[in-house]
Amino acid sequence: MSDDYEVNQKILDQKKVKGYLNPLKVKKFSFFIITLCILFSVVVSILAIWDFAGQDVLYRTLATLGVIALSCVFFTLINENYG
Repeated sequence: MSDDYEVNQKILDQKKVKGYLNPLKVKKFSFFIITLCILFSVVVSILAIWDFAGQDVLYRTLATLGVIALSCVFFTLINENYG
């Protein structure tokens, strides 16, 4: 029975995610930034729908927030895979 435990523990040790930076902190940071981008995108979209902001502001804001969110996703993946 203890042999099974040791084998399982070795498998778990091998599967730990490593990264140049702490992967848990990077994931939390990315989640926070992506959540802020989504919330801000919703607010700007509602403002554009009600004509408080122009359509050009809407597209620029959505594009900017999309780039920020995707960069967080890519940074997290690169940190976990190549770190």
